Amino acid sequence: MALANQATYFSEKEQSFDSIILYMDLDAFFASVEIRENPSLAGKPLIVGGNPKTKRGVVSTCSYEARKFGVHSGMPVSQAVKLCPHLVMVRGTYSLYTKVSNNIMGILKHYSDVMKVAGNDEAHLDLTDVVSDYEEARKLAMELKDDVYASEKLTCSVGIAPNKILAKIASETDKPDGLVVLKPLEISDFLAPLDITAIPGVGKKSKEIFIRNGVNTCGDLAKLPHQLVYQKFGKYGLKTWKLVNGYNTEKTEGKFVSRERKSISEERTFFHSYSNWKDIWVSLDSSIQTIVTKAKEKKMNFRTVTLKIRFQNFDTYTRSYSLQCYANSEKQVREVVSILLEEFSDKSPDNIRLVGVKISNMIKIDDNQKTLTQFFNKTD
Repeated sequence: MALANQATYFSEKEQSFDSIILYMDLDAFFASVEIRENPSLAGKPLIVGGNPKTKRGVVSTCSYEARKFGVHSGMPVSQAVKLCPHLVMVRGTYSLYTKVSNNIMGILKHYSDVMKVAGNDEAHLDLTDVVSDYEEARKLAMELKDDVYASEKLTCSVGIAPNKILAKIASETDKPDGLVVLKPLEISDFLAPLDITAIPGVGKKSKEIFIRNGVNTCGDLAKLPHQLVYQKFGKYGLKTWKLVNGYNTEKTEGKFVSRERKSISEERTFFHSYSNWKDIWVSLDSSIQTIVTKAKEKKMNFRTVTLKIRFQNFDTYTRSYSLQCYANSEKQVREVVSILLEEFSDKSPDNIRLVGVKISNMIKIDDNQKTLTQFFNKTD
């Protein structure tokens, strides 16, 4: 295919989005861990990295207060001190950062078994087979953020979009502790006002080339004819042009592929207190109906039932039970949840913030596969 034809070729795949991707980025990770360990550092311009005595070295990360002075990761400490003479320096506790990161990545794995860790403070989750739409993805993201904070007292910013690049860009627009959902039809309008450097890979040199050609924002690039973009900026420029115009430029590779759905869950957060367990059970029962209905629609049976409870102080408990055979009825889930709930019967229901139910260990229904009901009703 000639180069000119390559510049005008758009496949059906490029014009459609079939995935829902979540990107999670821990806010100023190293600095936030240090502040958590030493609350007196809160609100101060803090950098992690370098030698506090000699003022030499490189900034690993910095607090948002330090960023207001122009300090950023990768900057020489000597330069950071010039920008902010009163900044606070800590050398960093990297073994602790690794421990915290491993714990948080373990939490994320509970939300999708299709996960790509991009660093000790960021990861992508493929939610395509976990949620049915973007609103359900938003709810899942809110619970994920709550779980991360409950476990490590750290905030994270989350972006949800049709691919990894867009999810990352979305998360960057609402920091710290943000959540941005970007749907396919919103891509062009969302990107238009952003600086061209919002696109990953557009650095200082690339920006200079874009600016010389009248491109300052993503919207500026989007308005140009694609033939001209290819002529001036080459293949990478055309790929960027496709992205800002709402085309799917991302290929599925490695582990980031669609898989059979492995679990279905429903969680509900209470915004006011309940005085008795009966009200809590009403919410659980509604969740049970929802997840079993979804399983039947997907023609899936399940073996494991999990109960999740979070209290107002963010203490979170999960309890699971695996059935002897695969099941497919609300009654069976209710019985298991009722048993699991007994452990918390001595606690006050007005302290409960969230309850959830999950069914997992799932398989596609096979005419020869016995459910638990069939197992007990079988005749010799």
